[in-house]
Amino acid sequence: MINLTHSLNHSIRPSLLPFVYVCMALSFVVFIEPSPYDVLMCLLILFGWITSSFVYTKALGVPIVLMFIFSLSNIVSAYYSTDYNGAIFYFLITLYLIFSWLCIASLATRYRIKLIQTIGEAYTLVACLSVVVGTLAYFHFIPSHEWFLQYGRVKGLFKDPNVFGPYLVPAALYCLYKADRGEGRVKWGAYTLFLCLALGILLSFSRAAWGNFALSGVVYFLFTSTVPMKNRIGTVVMSTCIAVPSLYLLSRTPAIATLLQQRMSIQRYDEDRFATQQVALSSGLQNPLGMGPGQSEVNFDLSTHSLYARLITENGVIGFISFLVFFLLSIGYCYVQIQKASSPHRGWYVIVFASLVGLLFNSFFVDTLHWRHLWLMLGLAWCPALVERKEEGHENRSIYHKDG
Repeated sequence: MINLTHSLNHSIRPSLLPFVYVCMALSFVVFIEPSPYDVLMCLLILFGWITSSFVYTKALGVPIVLMFIFSLSNIVSAYYSTDYNGAIFYFLITLYLIFSWLCIASLATRYRIKLIQTIGEAYTLVACLSVVVGTLAYFHFIPSHEWFLQYGRVKGLFKDPNVFGPYLVPAALYCLYKADRGEGRVKWGAYTLFLCLALGILLSFSRAAWGNFALSGVVYFLFTSTVPMKNRIGTVVMSTCIAVPSLYLLSRTPAIATLLQQRMSIQRYDEDRFATQQVALSSGLQNPLGMGPGQSEVNFDLSTHSLYARLITENGVIGFISFLVFFLLSIGYCYVQIQKASSPHRGWYVIVFASLVGLLFNSFFVDTLHWRHLWLMLGLAWCPALVERKEEGHENRSIYHKDG
C-alpha cells in the first residue's frame, strides 16, 4: 500500500522541464536586476518545493554542508562590515544563487541527462541570438547599437563584456559536440553556430574569456573519448584553417586592430587591479574572519577582479576554503560521472566538466561569485550519470531514475 501511494505521488508530479527551458531561454537578458531569469528561477524553486519535485541523493550531502559553512562565514563576516545594508544585500544575492544551485542539482538528480540536454538547447539558442545581435551592433548594422556595446566591446544584453564572453563558452562547446557527433547538415549547421559563438567571444575582447575558451576547448578535446580521434583532429585543423585567415582579416579593421592591441598589452588599469588584489590578500590574512560580503568596493579603490581574492578578503579563511573545496569537489564529481556514463551520454558531462575548468581559470581574473551561469554549471556537475549494466543473456541497459 505504501509503495502504491508513493508510486501515485511520484507519477502525478508535473514535469518541470518546459519551465526550465523557458527560464534558460531568458538567461541572456541580465542588464536589469532582478532579471527575468531570476524571477523565473525563484518561481521554479518555489513551485518545485511545493510539488515535492526535487530529488536529493547522499552525494549532495557534502556540498550542501560546504554551502552551509560558506553561508555562515558570510553571516559572521558581516559583523565586521562597514556598510551593513550593502553586506546584507550582497549576501542575499549569494544565498539566492546557492538555492538556484541546489534547485538545478536536485532536478539533475531527477531528470538526469534530459536536464542537461534541455538546458543545453535553450542556453545555446539564446547565446547564438545574443552573438548575432551583438555582432550586428558592433558593425553598426542595427539602430541603437550602443545598447549592446561597452567601450567598443560587445556585451549583448549583459552589463559587462567580461561576463558576456564567458557566458558563450558552454554554448560553444555544446555546438562543437553536436558537430563532432552529427552528420551532414546537422554537423555543418552546428559547426557554423560554433564559429558564430567563437566570434562573439572574440568581440567581447575579454582576455579572461579567451583563456577560458582556449582551456575549455583543450579539456573538451582530451576528454571526449566518444568522438573518434580523427574527428577531433579534423575539427582542430579545420578550425585553425578558418581562424587564422579570419583573424588576419578582422585585424585589418582599424577598430578591431586598436582594441586587440590594447587588450593584448599590459595597461595602467591592469597594474592598479593587481595592486588592489595584493592589498585584498594582505587584508584577508590580517582579518581571518573577513570584512563582510560585498565590502571590497567599499574598502578598496577598485574591485578585487578575482573570485579568490574576494572570498578570502570578504568571507575569511573558512569561507574561502569551503567555497574552493565545493568548487573543486563539483569538478571532481563531474569527472567521475564522465567515467561512469554510458557512451552515448558521456559527451554531455564533458561539456559541463570543461566549462567548469574554464570558469575555475576565469575566476582568477574576474569576480565570478554572482555569475548565474557559474552556479548553473555547478548544479549540472552533480547530475548522476546513466550507467550501463551488462546483464547475462541481455544487451547493455542503462540504469537511471525515470520521472516526469
